Amino acid sequence: MYKKLFIIVFLAFILSLFLYFKPFKEPVHKEFEIEYILPEAQIIGKAYLLDFLKETSDLLIFNDVPYRKFLTYEFILGVAKKYGIDLQSASYFFSNGSDELGFVIPLFKDSKLNDIIEIIDGDFSVSDTLIQNKKIYQIRAHDIYFYKEKRYAIFYKGSNFEKIFRQINSERKTLRDSWDRLFKNPYFKNEHLVMYCRIPELLDLGMDHMFLAHDSDSSEFYLKSRVVMNDSIPFLLKSGGKGMQYSENSTRIIDLHLNFSYLNRNTKEKISKKLEKMAGKIGFPMNDFIDLWAGDLCFEEGGYYRVNQTYIETELDENFETLEVEKTREVIVPRYKLMFSTLYYGGKFINRLIQKGIITAEENQFRFLYSPLFNMSIYKDAVVFYSSERPPRMTEQIKNRLIWDYKGSQLYFDIDSSLNNTLFGGVHIPASAMFSIP
Repeated sequence: MYKKLFIIVFLAFILSLFLYFKPFKEPVHKEFEIEYILPEAQIIGKAYLLDFLKETSDLLIFNDVPYRKFLTYEFILGVAKKYGIDLQSASYFFSNGSDELGFVIPLFKDSKLNDIIEIIDGDFSVSDTLIQNKKIYQIRAHDIYFYKEKRYAIFYKGSNFEKIFRQINSERKTLRDSWDRLFKNPYFKNEHLVMYCRIPELLDLGMDHMFLAHDSDSSEFYLKSRVVMNDSIPFLLKSGGKGMQYSENSTRIIDLHLNFSYLNRNTKEKISKKLEKMAGKIGFPMNDFIDLWAGDLCFEEGGYYRVNQTYIETELDENFETLEVEKTREVIVPRYKLMFSTLYYGGKFINRLIQKGIITAEENQFRFLYSPLFNMSIYKDAVVFYSSERPPRMTEQIKNRLIWDYKGSQLYFDIDSSLNNTLFGGVHIPASAMFSIP
């Protein structure tokens, strides 16, 4: 009797110890999250590649892109499955400048990627090395690196792979700053391609960071944008103002219309200091300009005018005496226009620019530093410089935009609206710029 009771108590004790040190419920292991390994970078992005290819198919077909059959949803999906790549999940990319680009791609099965390495090795010299006891493949001639783990692969081109590798292989439980901003961004939530950008060039222009999201049709690639300025200066657009008619041959256009009427002195001084940095060291009287400016700024470059130029030629008369004869000839001059609206007559401001040598007068024309010669007209509410014989036609139709020629293709930036220090707009990239269509 006591012997049986002792055995029961002993077994109960052993069972309690077992349950204490090893409970029936296995501990929950947190599932791997690829977002935590992503490296910090100035330009980052998240893409659902298959959905992105669906959205851009019309653009490829309409422009008869020769390699479009290799960029279809079906072809890329088939290749991805063959090599164990998970393109139905998000892929990620990052860059710290034009000489660096990296991709982080989720995998189903990493062993299938060995076949890709063998294929590439047939055309390029692929070597391998060890970093932190991890095998890294590289093509030295092109600064290309490849590294894979069970759940993801890294493709990288650039000269800072070891720095990127250390970030990827460090254990983290939180997102890095730039990726945290991208994932928490309330805008562009359901887009197939979203980017976050914070580069020195933007900071110099007074912009803190920019979000971009993809959209496209058959004629262009469009990046919707949300730009956040790096200070508290309110940036409001005009609903009406003074504009200028532009030529179809323009290669560069600045068309800007800001609401300055509500700004106080303190805010105007902040704007003046910001613009002074952009004006360089020419001694431009920025405070005077801000006090004068009514918010409209229009500039155009591109194309040519045929104008009649008057000149004096010395001739001999019938008595072989010299005479100075006034003649005219047709010359071709480059097209330039510049207009800014004013709150009051701007003659005094222009005279100050002439006194400081920023504008120089040559007979009846004027020159900004080393610019071509301009004609000038000063109105009660605007100052206009132009290379044509007649002033450009003014208009009340306004758009906030920037058109800039890049390697023969025009990039078009527009601003739709603004809210405090945030601008909403986009970048239009024509198909000809993307696919080098003549």
